[in-house]
Amino acid sequence: MKRHLIIAVSLFVVILVTAASAQEPIKIGVVMNLTGHWASIDTPCANGVKLAASQINEAGGVLGREIHLEIVDTMADEEETRRAVVRLIEDEKVSVLIGYCDTHWVNIAATVAREYGVPFVTPGATHPRIPERFGAWLACFGDNAQASAIAEYVVKELGLKRCAIWIDTAVDFSVAVTEYFINALEHYGGETVFEDYFEVSMKDFSSMAVRLKGYQDRGEVDFVYVGAVPDNCGLIARHLRENGVTIPIFGEDGFDTTLLVEIGGEAAEGVVFATHVSLEAPDETVRKFVSDYESMFGKIPENAFAALGYDALRLVSKAIELAGSDSPAKIPEGLAQIEDFEGVSGTISYNDGSRIPDKSVSIIQVENGEFRTVKQMIPEYLPDPAIAE
Repeated sequence: MKRHLIIAVSLFVVILVTAASAQEPIKIGVVMNLTGHWASIDTPCANGVKLAASQINEAGGVLGREIHLEIVDTMADEEETRRAVVRLIEDEKVSVLIGYCDTHWVNIAATVAREYGVPFVTPGATHPRIPERFGAWLACFGDNAQASAIAEYVVKELGLKRCAIWIDTAVDFSVAVTEYFINALEHYGGETVFEDYFEVSMKDFSSMAVRLKGYQDRGEVDFVYVGAVPDNCGLIARHLRENGVTIPIFGEDGFDTTLLVEIGGEAAEGVVFATHVSLEAPDETVRKFVSDYESMFGKIPENAFAALGYDALRLVSKAIELAGSDSPAKIPEGLAQIEDFEGVSGTISYNDGSRIPDKSVSIIQVENGEFRTVKQMIPEYLPDPAIAE
């Protein structure tokens, strides 16, 4: 009798432990700069992650378990970024990390995550060499795609060919996207007339604007393409117009921030930039996302980065489901199986071992203080990722 009782008790304990394990939440770490230069894109992105987690949990979770988010504001501080990733992995035991909408911060965070063997998915950091260098996965298109889309649009549809380039030399993203743009512009038959340089901390772009005006007044340039972070875009537009620069202004997804209009004011009118999805698109998936976001946060999504955060969490959840496990070692196997995943920001597939999805690019123009869709396109030419460091 004692032997049978011991066996029965042992089996009961095993069942209890298994059941308890199955009910433990799946911990996902989220690192974002919710304060500082990137807050206007990282905060909507983090909100998108929260919305996705809420909906997934309401639907029963993943593998029968709730998702629990551990969100850290790394405050645009490099050391805090490193410390946060270590804390999330060592103390919180997260299975995967989601983070950032800028390449510089992913470079730091994903390097640490890779050392620990924890997968890293970035919603909006767009340098196409992130996977090869840091092993991370992108939920967004690469900089070579968005740069080529603008180059194709300005040359083939607007007939503009002679370009001035403004490059933020302190930001990896700006350096890369402008290099891809120069290459794509040449491919489409345009040319770069001159380059000018600044750094993210600058607050006065008047002297640069005056130099550009000289080229404009001599009839040597048709437009200016700017690689800048969200905090600077509106200020750049304002200083350009205040100093007599009237040629068209084009940019990248760093311009997809409410700060463009809030700071730029009337100077932002007519500015054109590339981004990940048009939130005014009639697509049913987009409309539902906008409605759900407004219901949860009391406002419509600020920009496309909200959709990217939403898609990133859903991608990770799908990967865990496909892998049948939230083990850090297994999640990449699930990500590699992602195919024709219908996200708000487009259809996502990781084909032929790629960790960057092929997605369309939305071209947006500021009209009466609002972001209006000009075109959605897949560029016909994609610059080699190796062009940029």
